[in-house]
Amino acid sequence: MNFFQKIIFAIFKFLFPSKGHCLENVIDGGAVVVCNHFSIADCGYMLKLTPKKTYFLAKSELTKHKLFWKILSSFGALAIDRDNPSIKTMFSALKLIKKGHKLVIFPEGTRNKTGTTELQPIKSGAGVFAVKAKCPIIPVMINKKAKPFIRSHFIVGEPFSLEEFYSKELNEETIKEIDQIIVDKMKEQQQKLVELLETKKK
Repeated sequence: MNFFQKIIFAIFKFLFPSKGHCLENVIDGGAVVVCNHFSIADCGYMLKLTPKKTYFLAKSELTKHKLFWKILSSFGALAIDRDNPSIKTMFSALKLIKKGHKLVIFPEGTRNKTGTTELQPIKSGAGVFAVKAKCPIIPVMINKKAKPFIRSHFIVGEPFSLEEFYSKELNEETIKEIDQIIVDKMKEQQQKLVELLETKKK
């Protein structure tokens, strides 16, 4: 991070404190990180995962806000059309993973506005990136929507591989199977985080 980024990140951490659990599960090398999504603050939490630059897939609509997008892109945001992703964006993202960076994807596709912490139906894509890049997936779950000066918690699950799909055709049926594996892994971490925080209250 340059000086400007460090200042912004320091302000963010002051406004939105967080505690990461099981950070030892953040492995070296390229990986796809999947995380549930409540607010833009979630991106800030994910920057804590690795000393290497982390990249994010962000909805292309955010590019309309020029100053805001300039800040986001400086922290690694990559614009993607969620309904019609371009080949160029996908190749750029894959290239970053293969260079050893982390690509964060919020597979719910948009912020959870339901008022609950339940994982919303996910969109396909994260698993496809992991299969194409032949890299592990790291599941991360945040316990709640960020609020100023109130600590949030997130947990990092053990990386898992989709190696059994590397040689398979990525058709609709296969992708559904991959998506379900990702959902199961994310919900598993969510339950672990709930139990961890309940234990700390006792």
